[in-house]
Amino acid sequence: MLMLRLRERARAIDGSGGDGGQDLCEHTENGELLIYEEKSFTGRMNQVRRRQVVRSLVSAARHQPDHWDLLVPIDHNPAELRWFEGLREEFPFVRHWRGRSWLDGKFAAHPDLVRYALQESGDYILERIAEARAERDVLLGGLPDYLERASALHARAQEICPHYAVRSTLGSSGQTAVHLTPKAPSPGEQAAIRFVGRIRFPAGDDREEERRRLFEETMRFGGEVELAADNLTGMRLTGPAGLGLEQLSLGGVRITSPRQEVTPPLHGQLVLKRQSGVPLTSLPVTFTEKVTGTEGGTLHGHDVTGVMRVRLRYHLRDRSGALTFSFELDQPVLPQTVVPVLRLIAHSLPGNVMELVLAGANTPGVQALISAGMAPPGWKDNEAQFWADAFDDLGRLQSRTGHYFPLPEDFSRQDVRDVREMIALLDGDENVLTGDTVSVGIESAEALDQLAEAAASLSRVTVGYASLVFALGEHQIDLGPCTEAYTMDEILNMSEARTELAAHGHTTVHMRLARHIPAVRYLGDEPPQ
Repeated sequence: MLMLRLRERARAIDGSGGDGGQDLCEHTENGELLIYEEKSFTGRMNQVRRRQVVRSLVSAARHQPDHWDLLVPIDHNPAELRWFEGLREEFPFVRHWRGRSWLDGKFAAHPDLVRYALQESGDYILERIAEARAERDVLLGGLPDYLERASALHARAQEICPHYAVRSTLGSSGQTAVHLTPKAPSPGEQAAIRFVGRIRFPAGDDREEERRRLFEETMRFGGEVELAADNLTGMRLTGPAGLGLEQLSLGGVRITSPRQEVTPPLHGQLVLKRQSGVPLTSLPVTFTEKVTGTEGGTLHGHDVTGVMRVRLRYHLRDRSGALTFSFELDQPVLPQTVVPVLRLIAHSLPGNVMELVLAGANTPGVQALISAGMAPPGWKDNEAQFWADAFDDLGRLQSRTGHYFPLPEDFSRQDVRDVREMIALLDGDENVLTGDTVSVGIESAEALDQLAEAAASLSRVTVGYASLVFALGEHQIDLGPCTEAYTMDEILNMSEARTELAAHGHTTVHMRLARHIPAVRYLGDEPPQ
């Protein structure tokens, strides 16, 4: 048990009927075979014991090991060392004599193995009785007493079983959950924890039907599923002695496939095209993790932007697969980041073709006809395309102005229109302003007379601004100086304006704009060419 703990790749050999000269063997990552020979001799290595070691060496030699170590609780004396080293003349693979001192040092780092071997001793039992009495005492010392006893209890729990570490937590409703974690990478057959019995799913219940489907998929392709007590009628647990699993009643089970890292990551390209073969858009994807089941497995990955999660479930027997996509923005991103994914959604329409091409694969890409769109529920037709164009415009605006910021959470359709107006102004175009009237503040009678004279015929009023600022959420974009030009054909409140100007020294004149000459806005003080 100590060597299985120390050497992750070591495997025990069942000695019933002869072990062929190998108590434990290990195949290293470099392809070497290591054999560990264990002898429970004490005292000295006499001639009878030496002959037993040689017989084991002869048996081990048939396996052509690269190295052979002797593990025996005896620290060799000079004569025994000369004998052991002389074995290399006939058996060159002989390597180490691991004796009493070496073993004691290793056991000191793994006291649970010692406790496991000595759990019938009187001292051990008396110590446990003292601990049990302490657990019934009042915690007079407060938190220090609690911490001391909890630490001691946790340490003792690790000695229950040499194969599993024990950790407990309290759930929201006060129930105790016990977590068993293998102390070695692979507990082995004898240390395995098993469920024995039948799993049932009551008929006529839609939730149970869904749970049955999820259970079958988890078994076949990997995944996660939770089973309730009603599903586990007649099931029991079995496992290593000492854990007492047979005495537990199952209140529920969560089955989770361990995720394995895909090394190196598997890269591919997701391509959307028409049935004629004309490409529409594509997106790089990378698969980094996988889970496996009895009939296939599931690859988990993401697209190059990190916005889209991709899951590829594959069936080994019929070589089929199913792609599942999910989208989430768990942190602020620049607007350009989400555009490729929105383009993918926009083109994922029934009748188009989706193809997955894996990098380095000798086989052609796998493809299928799209039968249902990927647009989220509630989205209208072409809405994905609309927002892809909108965020693309916002990205271009940020690039033109050098003002970069994450995608605003409340980005609206009015913001989309504002962005397009700003881009047009930066391109040297005019913005056509909406509305039928314009109001101008007047500070003197002379200015009012000049305006009245101009209103006798079509007149043009220009207004200059030191800066034009647009607000997008909490961000403000300054485009610099701008000019607005209005062509009017009538003043709507001339008499009222004269009365107000005489009484207060200022007034506001409302003018009707010419219907056939729109009001415009442009950057700078010169109109666009």
